[in-house]
Amino acid sequence: MAKRILIVDDKKNIRMVLNDLLISEGYDTLLADSGETALALFDEHQVDLILTDLIMKQLSGVDFIQKIREKDTSVPIIILTAFGSISSAVEAIKSGADDYLTKPLNYDLLRIRISKLFEDRMRDHELSTLKATLKGKWGIDDIIGRSPVMERMFDLISAVAPTDSPVLIQGECGTGKELIAKSIHSKSQRSKEPFVIVDCSAIPETLIESVLFGYEKGSFTGADTQRIGRIEESQGGTLFLDEVGELPLSSQSKFLRVIQEHQFVRVGGSTQIKVDFRVLAATNKNLKKEVEAGRFRSDLFYRLNVIRIDSPSLRDRKDDIPLLSEFFMQQICRENSLSHREIGRDELSKMMAYPWPGNVRELRNCIQRLCILDSLPQEFESFAPQESSVPQSTRLSDREKELVQQTLELTNWNISRAAQHLGIGRKALYNRIAKYQISVPNRTL
Repeated sequence: MAKRILIVDDKKNIRMVLNDLLISEGYDTLLADSGETALALFDEHQVDLILTDLIMKQLSGVDFIQKIREKDTSVPIIILTAFGSISSAVEAIKSGADDYLTKPLNYDLLRIRISKLFEDRMRDHELSTLKATLKGKWGIDDIIGRSPVMERMFDLISAVAPTDSPVLIQGECGTGKELIAKSIHSKSQRSKEPFVIVDCSAIPETLIESVLFGYEKGSFTGADTQRIGRIEESQGGTLFLDEVGELPLSSQSKFLRVIQEHQFVRVGGSTQIKVDFRVLAATNKNLKKEVEAGRFRSDLFYRLNVIRIDSPSLRDRKDDIPLLSEFFMQQICRENSLSHREIGRDELSKMMAYPWPGNVRELRNCIQRLCILDSLPQEFESFAPQESSVPQSTRLSDREKELVQQTLELTNWNISRAAQHLGIGRKALYNRIAKYQISVPNRTL
């Protein structure tokens, strides 16, 4: 179905020129000689993009845009304005327009801008749809996965989130420990209250207590004003201690007292301040071994380790690599205005064989390089393609119906993309859809 563009200009000759141009490009058009007429047409018809003059006799272009945005926040709007009215065009952009062109119009540039806006909206839609699909079927919040180890973790998150119990999240760097903590907070009764992060590895030992507890004016050189700390900022909400294994021993005992007594004193102060917060902590260290080595207090460890969640490495959930890669590919292409790139079978096979020391964070960086430079990093070349490494969700096997269904869902029911993942043609995929009586949404066929 052709995209429909609403042309708004009080000069008939401009309307007709734009009308002929857009029709020749394959678009449908609606014509309006005023903002009032355009608003009525917008209410009556499906409109995919608006081209509007900025200076009109009755309703101004800026007022027209504001009224459109009250009705629809997503329809693309391009402003057409005289060169001398660029300042007004900037005002229109602030009111909700997406772009502007100066008169006399460069029609080639107009074609490019229209095409780009439609591509951007399509990417936005595909990404939001994919993200919703992945969240609904294979993840919670912003954590994506469908491997057994991830499903067990999702169940544990759902079980502990509604409670006030401390949780210790252990895992290698880049596995998403902060995302787990955010998910627990978002599903808790404290979700509308602050989620405060303290990165214990990034704060010098001499400053950690000032950051945690805050300080009173004059408590040390440079303390010109009173400042509240992260604990106080988390009142009613959740305090997340990232890399808690880096917390100095001298501060561990003081923080333990806060957890036990729910009150503390600012640095340089004497008044006890009551506080109500939930504590979540994360570490890439084995805290039990840190306790044995005398680098972490055992009493604080047992206070934090009421419930432990292990954030699995990517090596332990390689079946999630195709799923994560597809999501990152769409996300990165959208962010950088790039065309979607398919991941080849050889590339995927190398990715499945690679050990991923940087985990999911490294995977995202790898996909970003693939989007921009069209190649994997050099270190992947030593990992030869192995047919056995390719997950079932990317090829046909004995469980053909299940694989076809999963691949269609993974690709948001894009027939061409699903066929490529499965290594068959579009016609062959349609035949299998019919053979297995798979219900496909009408919009894809």
